[in-house]
Amino acid sequence: MKSQRLHPVSFLLTGIIFLLLFGVITWGVYFENSWIHSFDLSWIERIQGTISEGKTSFIMFMTELGSMKAVIAMTIIICIVLFFKRKFAEGLWFGGTILFCAAIGGKVLKKIVDRDRPAFLQLIEKTNESFPSGHATATTIFYGFIGMVLILAVYQVWKKIIIGFITLIWIGFILFTRIYLGVHFPTDVLAGFVYGLAAVFISIGIYLLVREPLRQLLRKLHLADHSQAFKRAR
Repeated sequence: MKSQRLHPVSFLLTGIIFLLLFGVITWGVYFENSWIHSFDLSWIERIQGTISEGKTSFIMFMTELGSMKAVIAMTIIICIVLFFKRKFAEGLWFGGTILFCAAIGGKVLKKIVDRDRPAFLQLIEKTNESFPSGHATATTIFYGFIGMVLILAVYQVWKKIIIGFITLIWIGFILFTRIYLGVHFPTDVLAGFVYGLAAVFISIGIYLLVREPLRQLLRKLHLADHSQAFKRAR
């Protein structure tokens, strides 16, 4: 086995670019720029113009797979499995990313921006802050994280493309459900998406920088770490 040649700087820079995009959207929302209003209204009209009873029931069920509660529950299960397999570094990395970037980071951003929910057709009732979308943030970080790790773990380009396509389609669908249900502005979910991508890329970059020191620390604690992220056969 050998490690793929992954450069932390490239991941960190990509993450920073997405973070800057998030900053642009946040600035526009916070200061109520006209382009934000136009963008939101345009996409709300397109997406909520397709509402039907059967579709709504299906979407109300599926959207919960991207909720923060569901993501936290699935994260706990994955971390337990990783710890059971003695992949402590990977478990700490994955769990820490979801905890600090999705759960805590998303909540802090909501409190800072303090944007009201859309005053349009709401198919389900939500009362807390709107920006960024918690579902969009949690979905992008959780599923995007898993998708990116799988993409980096395989060698064949066609496999990378398929994994990336499925990941983006699934994330995009969850983002669509939040606008369809009338609980988020399009810029809420777009912001959650780019913030989530920033978190994923920055998290990978940091892990590449600290994984060896982390594994050394675990060895000093008498924990034999078997983490193999970003490794493939010769």
